[in-house]
Amino acid sequence: MSGGSSGGPWLADFNATTGKGVLVSVNSSLDSLTPTQMQGEVLGTLAKKVYDRAQHS
Repeated sequence: MSGGSSGGPWLADFNATTGKGVLVSVNSSLDSLTPTQMQGEVLGTLAKKVYDRAQHS
């Protein structure tokens, strides 16, 4: 990946027919030692709680 990839989704269980999947991370940084690898923190239960709360505000 190259510049502009940051913020892009990492999806699990992606269905090409529906275009839906489960968001598990987002591109956040390029590894300076291995510039061909993007890094992203795996989203967990806290991220899910924040998302759920935002949906009901």
